[in-house]
Amino acid sequence: MRFGYAGLALRSAAAARWGITSCAMIALLTWLPSGLADILHLASGGTIEGEILEIDDYGYRLRTVAGIVKLPAEIVKRVEKCPSPFEEYEQRRQQAGQTPEEQMALAQWCGQRGLKGERRTHLLRVLELDRDYAPARAALGYVRVGRFWVDGRTVPQRPKRDEATRAAEQQRDEQDKLVAAIRSQWFQRIRAIKTSLLENPKERLVQEGWVKILRIRDPLAILPLARELSQGSRVCRQVLVEALSRFPQDEATMNLAVLALVDPDEGIRETTLTQLRRRDDPRIPAQFRQALRGEDWLVRRAARGLGLLRTEEAVPDLINSLTARRRMLVEVPVRGYINNLPRAFSGSTHVVIGGSTTVIYSPTVGIILDATAPAAGIRNEWQMRDVTVYRTEVLEALKQITGQNFGFDSTEWRRWYEEHQP
Repeated sequence: MRFGYAGLALRSAAAARWGITSCAMIALLTWLPSGLADILHLASGGTIEGEILEIDDYGYRLRTVAGIVKLPAEIVKRVEKCPSPFEEYEQRRQQAGQTPEEQMALAQWCGQRGLKGERRTHLLRVLELDRDYAPARAALGYVRVGRFWVDGRTVPQRPKRDEATRAAEQQRDEQDKLVAAIRSQWFQRIRAIKTSLLENPKERLVQEGWVKILRIRDPLAILPLARELSQGSRVCRQVLVEALSRFPQDEATMNLAVLALVDPDEGIRETTLTQLRRRDDPRIPAQFRQALRGEDWLVRRAARGLGLLRTEEAVPDLINSLTARRRMLVEVPVRGYINNLPRAFSGSTHVVIGGSTTVIYSPTVGIILDATAPAAGIRNEWQMRDVTVYRTEVLEALKQITGQNFGFDSTEWRRWYEEHQP
């Protein structure tokens, strides 16, 4: 293990800046034997878990699940000891069986802990054991084409770079690793709160989990919050909306906008739209207008958002989205064979009923039919038909924005808009 100082002869200025006394530094040295790791608590509220490789005047150099990262000492509040994830991985690796299922399970565990290199190692081991094991192929980015697996990933071609560009890319790479390391810890913490508290049947524990989530203030927790809680229960998604609404960053706004469109619960979508309206961000309605070009369910939800946001610029787009022609499978009534017989005898029948009086009537089947006979009466069938889809949500949005109501008459809506457009 290598340190940026000789023995314990730290510069007093560096020791003062870190807030580490000689005794504390001796304790720090005792924290570094194999199998142990450190949790560095940051001023932002986040943490980084790793193994301290070096300490110098700048700060810390750590081995983390995201790679080697450098961390300024000024952003570290305290350091505590914890079991190393690499030690736990080694134990699991030695205990894992050599079947595709067991190696796949180990790869999934590595993915949850952020051990990307180890995850890939075990995914490849799965394919050594069973070259057609679909979950491992999919995890590695392969797609099936006929009888063959094809790598579906695209590798971008990097242009030649000068020294300044390479230095900038290296700096960006270091920053990316640092962000990934911090987010990895947030993923674990939020996942633990979700499974042990928010999804617990006891209301007291749910409330405790709610409070813990709302205490999070680190912007680097936004992605873990969104990814973990959006896949949870209704309670998880409710607290997610409230948590994201407390962050002013664009990442929170973006995730709220997506949640307002895709969450399956209408109540959560409405709450999210209310939070978005308070942000008064012009990019939100602009994106909702783009969503009007999507699938029917997306059009309806985007229209609901535009109506709540009172987006006047969206009126022409909404008019165009009022109705749509679709080729759809619909259930229609059809006549059975017997009821179709009169069509073959559709000529009029003339009957003289006396003297010069003649009546004309159409021939009708008079045989009493068994209603259960398939060939007898009218039954429903599924057929492909061209139908018009009327989108009530779009109409309601137009009414909210304009105060007018021309129903689904697009022509009348356009005439009114041309006369009253801003």
